[in-house]
Order: sequence, then C-alpha cells, then structure tokens
Amino acid sequence: MKEVECISCKQEIPLTGPFVEFECPECGAKIARCEKCRTFGHAYKCECGFEGP
Repeated sequence: MKEVECISCKQEIPLTGPFVEFECPECGAKIARCEKCRTFGHAYKCECGFEGP
C-alpha cells in the first residue's frame, strides 16, 4: 500500500486514510497534511520556504 507523508508531523498516511493534498501557493510542490495536523492548525513549511498554518 502506498503512503504519503504529512508535512507537519512527518507521519506516513495511507492513501486510503483521511488527509488533504494541495499545491504550495509559492512553488506548486505537492503538500500533504494529515487530518489531525489540519484540524489543529499545526504549522507547516514547504521545501521552498513558504510557511502556512
């Protein structure tokens, strides 16, 4: 089974699990966030340096 990594907590999320994936507004890189980090508004930092809640 393939997985993605949450950009905030670095835990692996199964592709069947609850998560959101979107593009970085600065560079367009794919960003994945687990439901927990997204719900609690944990910060994340893209590889390009963009930071978001």
